[in-house]
Amino acid sequence: MCGITGFYDVTKGWNQKMLVSATSTLAHRGPDACGYYFNDEIGLGHQRLSIIDLSQNANQPMISHDKRYVMVYNGEIYNYREIAEKYFKNEKFKTTSDSEVILELFAIKKTDFVYELNGMFAIAIYDTLNKELFLFRDRLGIKPLVYYKKNNSIAFASELKALLKFDIPVEIDLTSLQDYLFLEYVPSDKSIIKGIKKLPPGYYIKISEKEFQLSCYYELSEKIKWDNEISEEQAKNTFKEILFSSVSMQSISDVPIGAFLSGGTDSSVICATFQTQNTTPINTFTIGFNVPEFDESVYANKVAEILGTHHNHTMVSETESLAFVDKLVDAYDEPFATPSTIPSMMVCNKAKKYVTVAMSGDGGDELFMGYGYYKWYKRLQQIYKFSGNKGIKLASALLSTLNNRAKRASRILDYSDFATIWPHVWSQEQYMFNENEISILLNSKYKHTTIMDEWQKINNMPLHPFEKISLFDLKNYLGNNLLYKMDIASMYSSLEVRVPLLDHRLVEFAAGLPLNLKINNNEQKYLLKKVLEDFLPAELIYRKKWGFPAPLNKWLKTDLSFLIDKYLNSTFLKQQNIFNYQFVEKLVGKFRAGQEFHYKRIWALIFFQLWYQKYINGTKS
Repeated sequence: MCGITGFYDVTKGWNQKMLVSATSTLAHRGPDACGYYFNDEIGLGHQRLSIIDLSQNANQPMISHDKRYVMVYNGEIYNYREIAEKYFKNEKFKTTSDSEVILELFAIKKTDFVYELNGMFAIAIYDTLNKELFLFRDRLGIKPLVYYKKNNSIAFASELKALLKFDIPVEIDLTSLQDYLFLEYVPSDKSIIKGIKKLPPGYYIKISEKEFQLSCYYELSEKIKWDNEISEEQAKNTFKEILFSSVSMQSISDVPIGAFLSGGTDSSVICATFQTQNTTPINTFTIGFNVPEFDESVYANKVAEILGTHHNHTMVSETESLAFVDKLVDAYDEPFATPSTIPSMMVCNKAKKYVTVAMSGDGGDELFMGYGYYKWYKRLQQIYKFSGNKGIKLASALLSTLNNRAKRASRILDYSDFATIWPHVWSQEQYMFNENEISILLNSKYKHTTIMDEWQKINNMPLHPFEKISLFDLKNYLGNNLLYKMDIASMYSSLEVRVPLLDHRLVEFAAGLPLNLKINNNEQKYLLKKVLEDFLPAELIYRKKWGFPAPLNKWLKTDLSFLIDKYLNSTFLKQQNIFNYQFVEKLVGKFRAGQEFHYKRIWALIFFQLWYQKYINGTKS
């Protein structure tokens, strides 16, 4: 696991000094070694976190055996031994690393090498003979890669903060800001900075002096193995077979390895599988808040006891939790309003004291329909079926006159067209701003289109509405939100996190399973829970879903209240001249008067302001 940077620049506008500065910005991603490669038009930088083959021979940039190709790479390829056995049986390698294997694979297969890879990766390979640069990102977007293109020159990095070292103009992209306020993250291939883009999952770039080519090598919807005839027993056995293979492959490491254990379904199934494959107790990690309604650690402790893991349970105080707020914008270099960033960073920080690699259960909710908005969509369908769009609006108006819980529900129903309601439902389920509020807040008409375009493509597919939502989450929310959150949280503490549920073989199989194996008699994540029955008692499996939140609502009324006073006051907002200060004043007033469901919108504005002070004002000082 590492951090990578680089540029291909025939105009000579970028230089070695910029590359060194950009690469050093990513030292947290790879504190074990640092290396560079330069020639007339290319610069490659690498910060290494040593995981497999800890020797200096495995440092990067790495040069191919024939001296033609140079590579920097972030990630892990779990099937590298199988690749070596298949293609290089008689080849003498200098290392035992996955890096050398995949570079030699590229040397013989060129861009087709990517189809052989099972893992998470962002890879940059330079062809010194043809003077071409190739950039690859893994199928599901587990590892990040951002880039900035001007003419036929390109600069790239694992994180946006590193890319800014190439003297890129820092200007906020208005559409990205609007989308952030609607979704809690910046979606698609966009970034908050105009001109900087994310390489989409399953894509690669080829660039030379005369050519820029952006190509898709993997489209999930084309790979899903739809099977409505499979029995529950067959599905369970096949799923367990692939899962056991995935966990086994992802447990390969030359450094200590463990797993996160929240006590929920996803992390429990990973830990159960991992422990089954080990004769000694695995290391598991959880944190608990001393705020009862946000503390799930009691369940994690029970699961760990039954599985027989070596469990590391840390209760964190409010003071310790709040200290991580100051670190958020150092880590997350574009606005990102997900409250679980704080516990994610904290559990990674704790785990790093014992291990260098940890497994996570990310992906279970997307594959097996575990989110609350499935239930909301079903309710809306029922209302629409009997009374149409007018019925939805009428229900919204009625709920808005009741208590806070009803008022929050009224926001979800406050939309005029059921045919295009899904992105709105997603937004409001996350407690974010609606389209009308964003239009007022930024004094600019806003109609969300970014994920709507992708949703419309999926919505036209002959699938059940829940299957459409699941596919949409896998293609959008997963990479741009959940995986980004965990990559940044973990690498900030120099910890590698692996996600066995997102082995592409397992995703392609599980995504195509019949609906009744995902939601059965209103029981969500049905098949995952049936698998867990082989390891845990029912009372630990069939209980209310918690998630992994932080008590931001409480903090914004107490210890973090000063951030509202500092960044959301009318004087500051007038001077900044981005947000409608009158709208913000009313919002703050409602929150402080008891409408606590506005806390996420308040937090989204505060996070933007913290980001703005560091990355906009900070670059001008």
